[in-house]
Parts: sequence; structure tokens; C-alpha cells
Amino acid sequence: MKKTLMIFALLYANVTLLVFAQGADVHGLTVGYVYQFDSPDPTVFDIDIPARPHACGTTLYRSTSDSEAIANRKFTLVVTAFTANKKIAFRETGECEGNRMKVAWIRLTN
Repeated sequence: MKKTLMIFALLYANVTLLVFAQGADVHGLTVGYVYQFDSPDPTVFDIDIPARPHACGTTLYRSTSDSEAIANRKFTLVVTAFTANKKIAFRETGECEGNRMKVAWIRLTN
């Protein structure tokens, strides 16, 4: 009986970790600033969301894209939110890059 309970507890813990590691959709966030690097990789930029600290230890989020066109669209959405005092939503991947949480998609909300 104890062995069965231990196995169940271990399975439950692994499933719980897997669910949390996959990230979450977050909505209604105000952009503190957006920063695009002067680097050879134009598909990466950072976003500061002051009200949303995450598991990587800061309020900084990193957007990476497969192409420059996609990165430019995402960057434009975030800059629009910043300058027009709008909100954004995005998907946290649950994956850290240094002290930045990586994000998947980004959308402008109201």
C-alpha cells in the first residue's frame, strides 16, 4: 500500500511539474518598456512588464521569432501598446533565457 501511494505521489508531482513548465497565457499587461538589441539577431527583443514578476527572477520577457517579419510584427504590437497606453497578452513558455521568461505569441488587447 505504501509503495502504491509513493508511486502515485511521484506521478502526480511529475504531471504537476509538466503542466506548470508549459507556461500560461497572461492578459491585460501594461508594457514598462520594450528593448530591441543592436545585435546580429534582429528576431529577438525584450519587454518589461513591471506588474508581472516570473519564475526567472525579473519582470523581463524575451520574444524570439523564426523570421524577421514575424519579429517585426510582434515588436510593432508591443510598441503600439506602449505608446497608445494599451495592454498586451502573451503566452509564457515556462522557459528562461538568463533572467528573462520566453514568450510565444503576443497580442494587443484593450
